[in-house]
Amino acid sequence: MRVLIRADASHAIGSGHIARCLTLATVLRDGGAEVAFACRELPGHLLDRLAAQGWRTYRLTAEAIGAEVDIEAALPWQADIDGLQLQLAGARFDWVIVDHYGLDHRWQTAARQWAPRIAAIDDLANRRHAVDLLLDQNFSGTPSAYAPWIDAECRGLFGPRFAMIRDEFKREPIAIRPHARRLLVNFGGFDAAGETWKAMQALEGIDGLEVDFIAGTGNPEWQRMQAMAQGRADWRLQTHTEQFAELMAQADLFIGAGGGTSWERAALGLPTISIAVAGNQQANGECMAAVGAHLYLGPREMVTVESLRQAISVLVANQGLRQSFAERSRSLVDGLGVKRVAAALAGEFMQLRAASMDDARLLFDGRTAEAVRRWSVQAQTIDWSSHLIWLASTLANPQRLLLVAEALDGPIGVLRYDLDGARAEVSIYLFEGRFGLGWGRALLNSGEGFIQRHWPQLQAIDAQVLPANQASINLFRDAGYEQADCRFERVLKDHPHD
Repeated sequence: MRVLIRADASHAIGSGHIARCLTLATVLRDGGAEVAFACRELPGHLLDRLAAQGWRTYRLTAEAIGAEVDIEAALPWQADIDGLQLQLAGARFDWVIVDHYGLDHRWQTAARQWAPRIAAIDDLANRRHAVDLLLDQNFSGTPSAYAPWIDAECRGLFGPRFAMIRDEFKREPIAIRPHARRLLVNFGGFDAAGETWKAMQALEGIDGLEVDFIAGTGNPEWQRMQAMAQGRADWRLQTHTEQFAELMAQADLFIGAGGGTSWERAALGLPTISIAVAGNQQANGECMAAVGAHLYLGPREMVTVESLRQAISVLVANQGLRQSFAERSRSLVDGLGVKRVAAALAGEFMQLRAASMDDARLLFDGRTAEAVRRWSVQAQTIDWSSHLIWLASTLANPQRLLLVAEALDGPIGVLRYDLDGARAEVSIYLFEGRFGLGWGRALLNSGEGFIQRHWPQLQAIDAQVLPANQASINLFRDAGYEQADCRFERVLKDHPHD
């Protein structure tokens, strides 16, 4: 699978778009995909860093497309497409992913010249999209919010369940001490608004705290911050760090912006004072505060040095409040969001094939796994010799179809269809490591087309699920099956049989 990501970073835009796309790109590459980035050469771009990390990069001349402007300002989309045409030189991809507030449905439609599938990452819900998949990992991203902006056929991935967290943030929860002693301050990769300086002023009058300030490259207040930090052995000031996850894991309290780092903090259970440094962060900051996941002080223009100092003083001494923030925030994010997004992308190109006797061990291990057998309608113990007899019989049965699904990084799961006239009953299971990521839906979608070509007379698919198997119940509901007690039915629409 080949993927092109279109995103920008700059002093005005920040580094958040590239950061979350890089998290996704890493998981896609680990799964066998080829991933490239296309970015404008704006002041503060990250193209050199991406290239140094081994990513293929396409450099777009900022002057020809649009210079650095407000992060939500529309770009001249045709110029952007023209710039890509020069750079890509006829290259083809399976997906184009765009994470950019300035590019809308016109750019997305034109980008189909390079890929059959287009995905967008968004958190504004304020412009039309022409995509096959849309991701908004924030609380404010809901189906109703995007209903006016996407087609009914577009698949939506909404909410913190899809928060794209890097592996280094999936670790033991932070211990909540009686009194906070260590703080971490960061307002993004650039902090063009200078909020780190405000936090430093707020902390100046509070003794007994060890503080790490990650100020962001090109910070406008860098000289004043250096001067204030001099002589403070308990303050450490730097523009960038490769140990950000470690610093977060060691901190008792975080002060920062409401962007993508919100979900990394949530995964760790790191109590946070959040300030929105951009308009697109406000709704999510309010939503997280409403469910008790952090202390949100509002947009940066409304937060004074004194109000921030008071908030810090309250949280430093209040273990119960910090504990509550930690528990609630960790309940929102399980760390698997980026794998769910990757599965949604890779699932479109998953391969199905008929099983053979060469798959005997693979199928046996899958059928006998505790997580599978527990929810099987026929849950009796299976021995190896019985399995071989069953498999041989299954493969010789013209009324039964056994399929193995595979992605670039290995087998995904198994589908079995039993034909009865114009209907077929489906059984499904996933292999270890594939649970809870959305692969089941991809299997059902691919299997539906496969069996309609194999059995053109088919009119409906049935499924039977144990009453307590909520995961399978949700799976069949989401796949469009109609439920009657613990049985499900999917009436098939016309499908091409060639």
